This record gives sequence, C-alpha cells and structure tokens, in this order.
Amino acid sequence: MNFRLKYLRRWWAVAGLLLLWWGPAAPVFAQDKRSDLAIVVNDSSLLESVSSAELQKIFKRDKLRGPGGFKFVIAAWVPEAAEQKAALQGIFQMTEEDYAQFLARANIQGKLVKPPELRSAAEVRHFIALSPGAITYLRASDVDPSVKVLKVDGKAPGEPGYPLKIK
Repeated sequence: MNFRLKYLRRWWAVAGLLLLWWGPAAPVFAQDKRSDLAIVVNDSSLLESVSSAELQKIFKRDKLRGPGGFKFVIAAWVPEAAEQKAALQGIFQMTEEDYAQFLARANIQGKLVKPPELRSAAEVRHFIALSPGAITYLRASDVDPSVKVLKVDGKAPGEPGYPLKIK
C-alpha cells in the first residue's frame, strides 16, 4: 500500500510541475492566431456569428442591413496589405483585378461607394469603435477589447477549421 501511495504522490507532483511550467494560458493544442483573419464589428453590434456565404453577401453589398436594422459600414485595407489579400481570397473569392472591376461596376450601379482604405490595425480598431454598423477584418493577433470578433461558420479565430487565413 505504501508503495502505491508514494507512486501516486510522485505522479501528482510531476503533473503539478508540468501545469505550472506550461500554465493555463498555453494549451497544448492552441492554434496560432497570427495567421487568422478575424471579422470584427462595433461592440454594440447584435451579430455574433456569420456564415462564409453571408459574409460574402455583406462585403459585396448584397446584404445591406444587420440584426436590429443597422446599416453595414464596410472598410477595406490598402491593396498591398496582407489582410486585404486574405480578404480578397477568403471573403470575396476574387483576384485584385476582379475586385477593382467589381468596385467599378458597383460604383456605376450606385450599389457601392469605394470603402475607405485603412493602413494599420490601430486605424481599423478606431474605425470600428466610431461606426455602429462597421464591419471589416483584422489580423486576429491585433484584436483588442475595443472590437467584437465574429465567429465564421461557427468557428472563432484560433480554433481548428477557422476558414479565413492570412498567407
């Protein structure tokens, strides 16, 4: 009996040391958020989650209003930004040339005015905080409490299977 008790105590001691070393903030299976493109909205938004198809409709201006009747206000990154390239591929499913043609057609049809182009994560967070209907995208590692992150297809940035990636 004493041998089993000693063995059990040693096992718990080793497990406790490992937990202290790794800590609760570093789970073994956590995914790196730096490669995820988070969809962010104003903190007052009623949105919590969107599907990829719904997200594409919002950004292509086929869906103009969100829950509660607020009008979506969209912003984009400057064309050379990795976030913009990821959005073109993951949300719009277009090349840069296709996107430029899409904007020109939508502008002529009166469907869309070219969205403001933001240059930094700080500008994105500021834009989102000031605009109640704002929706745009941001590198998940640049998210802070001033913005609300939406789940896409039921997954949050950092979770396995999250669909929007920055390459």
